[in-house]
Amino acid sequence: MRTERNPSPSNNLAYEATAFLEALGDTAPDALTMCSLWRAHEVAAHLAAGALEIALNLEAYGEGRPIPVTTGFDEREMPFRAMDDPRLRVELQSNIGRVGKALDAVLSLDPNAVVPWTGRQMVVATFVTHLRSEFALHRFDLVGEDSTSTSLLCQPELTDHAVDVLGRALLARGAGSAPADFRAVLAAPGASQVTIVVDEGGPRLERNDTPLEPEVTGDPAARLLLLWGRHPADPRRLEAPGGADTLGVLRSLLAGY
Repeated sequence: MRTERNPSPSNNLAYEATAFLEALGDTAPDALTMCSLWRAHEVAAHLAAGALEIALNLEAYGEGRPIPVTTGFDEREMPFRAMDDPRLRVELQSNIGRVGKALDAVLSLDPNAVVPWTGRQMVVATFVTHLRSEFALHRFDLVGEDSTSTSLLCQPELTDHAVDVLGRALLARGAGSAPADFRAVLAAPGASQVTIVVDEGGPRLERNDTPLEPEVTGDPAARLLLLWGRHPADPRRLEAPGGADTLGVLRSLLAGY
């Protein structure tokens, strides 16, 4: 795994983007993926559409134009899903380059820039880690567990992003199944614990720097997969000392982004 990164935002996401594109190049468009309703084609469409959506937002911000309202997944992905696969793959690479250029332009002028995004305010620099997370996770969706997937997914900043930026979004889909008051600690060796909280403040993820008795333990990469509604191909990488009932609640809550 690469440990040093170039200060350019576009170079910072190039490692994960390249790893994803190489895996996609070895994957047939109709191949099934870890996303149960998506083939490789739909995964590529999702990433192409997301990169373009971020680029359009940042280009408008950088040029002083009104920032467009963020469109929903289905609306923005539909044109890409409809493309023939060779064209889609070209568009994906083009949009990755475009969003990298937009990130470089905005952050070179204002490293602390903030833009409206999906009804909230998003620190532009966090888009870099978000894209890195998307490429790493969707690479896993294509090829499963290998040494590259493990090295990508165990990077602590990807878990930090899941907690600090997506701490409510990752629980939104499964929130309706949550009990009224619930807490569960997810631990990984050498990393801060993550606590899933459901209370009057709503379902969310929180970082826990004071060690508590965990309900689920596993290596950092396996834990990140669980937070994103996935599971490692080798289920023994995760253990649930908190018991089956707590595990059932966690599975329902962590239903994916």
